[in-house]
Amino acid sequence: MILPVLGKYFAGKRMTLAFPKESEPPAERYRGRHVFYIDKCISCGTCERVCPNKAIIMLPHQDKEKYPKTYPQIDLAKCCFCALCQEFCPTNAIELTTDYFLTTFDRKELLVKPTEGSGEETPQTTQSP
Repeated sequence: MILPVLGKYFAGKRMTLAFPKESEPPAERYRGRHVFYIDKCISCGTCERVCPNKAIIMLPHQDKEKYPKTYPQIDLAKCCFCALCQEFCPTNAIELTTDYFLTTFDRKELLVKPTEGSGEETPQTTQSP
């Protein structure tokens, strides 16, 4: 009785993928790695206040101004990917991508830091196949 059922699964189409070599595209509304646009940020700190896991902290930016701006640093190890930071940002400076390759050997690579210069994106440490 069980052999015909098992035979159907062994002879049928494969259900799993060889992950590093093959991957399925993420769902349309999947929320993955963050991208921060420093030129859009107004340093309001809303993203830090709405984050339920306290994964966002505001860091001062090394400017030559008397009162330097503060920009968010996002810790992806603490993040629950709820997208509240993206939703509440008044200038859309934070965006969640569909990148789901977040594996790393160093936790410091999971920090999304503000970059130097205007209009740059944060460096992405994707380990895509």
